[in-house]
Amino acid sequence: MRIALISPYSRSPMRGNIVTVRRISRFLKQEGVVTVTLAVDDLSVTEMKEQLAEFKPDLIHCFHAHYSGSITRQLAEYLNIPYVVTITGSDLHNSSLRNHPDTVNAIETAQAIVCFHQNDAERLTEFFPTLRGKVSVVPQGVESLPMGEGDCYDFVSEAFVLFLPAALRPVKRVDFAIRSLSKLALSDKKLQLVIAGGVIDSDYAESIRKMVSNNLCVTWFGEVPHERMRSLYERADLVLNCSQSESMPNSLMEAMALGRPVLAANISGNRSLVQNGITGWLYDSEADFLRLVAHIRGDATVREEVGRNAKKCIMEYFPPSLEAKRYLALYRELLRL
Repeated sequence: MRIALISPYSRSPMRGNIVTVRRISRFLKQEGVVTVTLAVDDLSVTEMKEQLAEFKPDLIHCFHAHYSGSITRQLAEYLNIPYVVTITGSDLHNSSLRNHPDTVNAIETAQAIVCFHQNDAERLTEFFPTLRGKVSVVPQGVESLPMGEGDCYDFVSEAFVLFLPAALRPVKRVDFAIRSLSKLALSDKKLQLVIAGGVIDSDYAESIRKMVSNNLCVTWFGEVPHERMRSLYERADLVLNCSQSESMPNSLMEAMALGRPVLAANISGNRSLVQNGITGWLYDSEADFLRLVAHIRGDATVREEVGRNAKKCIMEYFPPSLEAKRYLALYRELLRL
């Protein structure tokens, strides 16, 4: 079987879509599938057509309905083959992207649509009832990050480090974490918020830079290569996700796979991963967030127990090999193999 994967992005700043496509490509190859990955931000439609005419795929699979769907539809029509769209987050949760004609045309003419969890699938079919019957759920898999070589971050040994892996754009609500933890830091001088992520929204990034420059308890590392993120996760006493919306965030899964305790916004995508008080914690408001940080900060035994539970859950239910097998089963069904 030959599958063409269409990614919306291929270069920095690192985004979840890049991590997802690279992982799926590797594990499909382990299942005997021949793949090629083409990125929308790297190639023109003409260049893609030329490469695919030579590659001769049986099926095209794109990630992100808005940014990749329209191009994928053109390529599939050109080659007269089926295509699959994986909904990755903002193409569902951002109404301007979800309702854009390019998005609507891409998902309505696709042979299959994939969501990461059942809540997203149900929400998608509420918006687009005609999709009922062709929406599948394939949970994300996650790989353990590689061991870093020589990575050393200058944290005070007794600091309580809260790590927020997030590119700078409003949906990630990095400003919420800074404002909220600054209040706690007034009475707890050992709190340290560490942010790692590149710039996606320049105006938002500028506002974050100003907040960081005036705050001794906050450090922003900028873009950190994905292969060097493990040491940051492992140094963290608590990993945060403060997003307004998510589908199934890679960063949260990576933290949990390493046995790190997590505190995440109580939204659908995070609930698909975190069992409150068992494999992590979910917060609803700033007051809830501050209460939980103080509670988690004060109990190392609970942090260790929840971290162990998180790792066990991720390893059991979200292996990347199972993710690849589920996609392969979908491809076979569409191709009637």
